[in-house]
Amino acid sequence: MDAQVKPVNLEQIRKRPLFSRISLERNCLGAVLAIVMAALYFTFISVVAFSPGILAAPISPGSSISTGVVAGVSLMVFGLVLTAIYALYASMRLDKLASALRKEIP
Repeated sequence: MDAQVKPVNLEQIRKRPLFSRISLERNCLGAVLAIVMAALYFTFISVVAFSPGILAAPISPGSSISTGVVAGVSLMVFGLVLTAIYALYASMRLDKLASALRKEIP
């Protein structure tokens, strides 16, 4: 059996204060996390461009691993951490607000 899907009035949803709150929280969180990641990335790239000797230095005397490798891997891990923060916040906070919004819509 095919289930009937009710048409949704998008204007009605956009006018709800709860929708505005969800949009604001999602946009603010995304912007903050993107700015943090961009700042770290551009700092790393600036060091690569202007002070490559810093990243070429070994992490300890006699080590074959440079600080650049550690910094690059750390940057990638930090990106994953920021993604996890967004996913957790979305599932813990934004999904609950979206469920409440669905209940408000007739």
